[in-house]
Amino acid sequence: MSDTDDVRLDGLLAAAARRHPGRPALTAQGRTWTYAELDRAVGELARQLAEAGLEPGDRVGVHAPKGPEAVLGIYAALRAGAVTAPLDVADPPLRTARMVRGGGLSLLLASDRSLAGCRRAAEEAGAGSEPEEGVLDHGLNWVRTLPAAGKPAPLPAPTDRGGYVLFTSGSTGRPKGVLLSHANVAHFALWAAAELALTEADRVGSQAALTFDLTTFDLFSTAAAGACAVLMPDVLRSFPRDVAGWLHEQRITAFYAVPSLYQGLLERGGIEEHFPPSLRVAAFAGEPFAPRPLERCLRLLGDVPFYNLYGPTETNVCTYSRVPADWTADQEITIGKAVEGDVIDVIGEDGLPTDGTGEIHVAGATVFQGYLQDGALTDPTRTVRFRDGVARRAYATGDLGRITADGRVFLRGRGDSQVKRRGHRIDLLDVESAVLSLPHVTAAAVVAKDDPHHGEFWAYVQSDGDGAGAEETLAGLRGLLPLRMLPDRVVPTAALPVNARGKVDRRALAARTD
Repeated sequence: MSDTDDVRLDGLLAAAARRHPGRPALTAQGRTWTYAELDRAVGELARQLAEAGLEPGDRVGVHAPKGPEAVLGIYAALRAGAVTAPLDVADPPLRTARMVRGGGLSLLLASDRSLAGCRRAAEEAGAGSEPEEGVLDHGLNWVRTLPAAGKPAPLPAPTDRGGYVLFTSGSTGRPKGVLLSHANVAHFALWAAAELALTEADRVGSQAALTFDLTTFDLFSTAAAGACAVLMPDVLRSFPRDVAGWLHEQRITAFYAVPSLYQGLLERGGIEEHFPPSLRVAAFAGEPFAPRPLERCLRLLGDVPFYNLYGPTETNVCTYSRVPADWTADQEITIGKAVEGDVIDVIGEDGLPTDGTGEIHVAGATVFQGYLQDGALTDPTRTVRFRDGVARRAYATGDLGRITADGRVFLRGRGDSQVKRRGHRIDLLDVESAVLSLPHVTAAAVVAKDDPHHGEFWAYVQSDGDGAGAEETLAGLRGLLPLRMLPDRVVPTAALPVNARGKVDRRALAARTD
């Protein structure tokens, strides 16, 4: 049993409020909340949710822009005992409705700004043209998507009294809800707070969307340390110079982001000339860091520790490495060793540990409970015998790698159709499913491109006699997919190439430059 088995995520906030009631807990939109103020508001909202009929084990979506309302909604739903899912207000209502149905979310919490979109998503999910709703304190509202009689069956322990859900791209065109227990997330949060040496004096810069697993550090590691979470306005993310200015102005001491943001700060943010003076620790995750920019970043950081954190959403972070300050681009970069409480191994095609290239498997405290799909829980983990001879419940990540004798892991790509874009995991079959759902499309293939367009993915589309062009196809996809999942290019084609087995030749499409 892990020593975090009984730790609740809302309990991290409550404990910090007892230790540091007057310390700043959250800064956002021009206001700072102390721990006492934040904890009191969360308690009030949790009581109001119970009065509205929310029961422990119910599943709640928080559909609010990143800001105080969203943070309050997440913590309040957790304190009320709910399985809580942050949702992105920028997602098309149809896709949000699929998350509501897939996760069995019976209630949505919305800010005043997101209420209209929340209603549309509830309607799409089947709640009817006028779903039941009510008003809460602190700028929040609730919208019911399922009546009490229509709630899905209770989840098994430990998530029968709450948990955390992050939705990922799924190959069927339906997002998968990754169900994490309080203990799964708390184990990572407490480990990360200790490893990065967070204290109550730290100001943690939170730049990622709340639907992204990086923010479990921003919210819960920060609370574990009694530090202050500083929410970066979403509008700044596309303007690296403004992000650099924000790091200065807000006196950020700890920062966790995807490599593409650090590259933007290097190339367009002017951070080499005006380095944030308060920054004392930084970390990256979500995608590989290109070697040359990483070397530049390390030179700039100097003595500031820079951590490479790795893990799919299903395990949050499961390996880590503090990148040596003298690392150079001609060296191979490792994703490091397993975090305390996890075990990592590389399994070959024969199902046995290998010293060569194989699939990375993770067992231990951070491994999720399973997927929520069609309201039910499915567990894709399996029992695997690791090289130490112990059989463990393990998650196969889909990432290929090799492991050294001292436990360091090196990535070797993917074994499936998933790609990473700015840290977001995208299943190309999910995008392809959306393309195929458009009325004019008769066949399609979505592929990741080789050089010279490496890093992009294109949709090759075959249409009927009245088919539409690339712009019309993209317009249709905007109603089905979030912006981060739109293809870089749509290429109309008279026919898709096939290989000797009669299947679409995706390798040929990946190599095409037109």
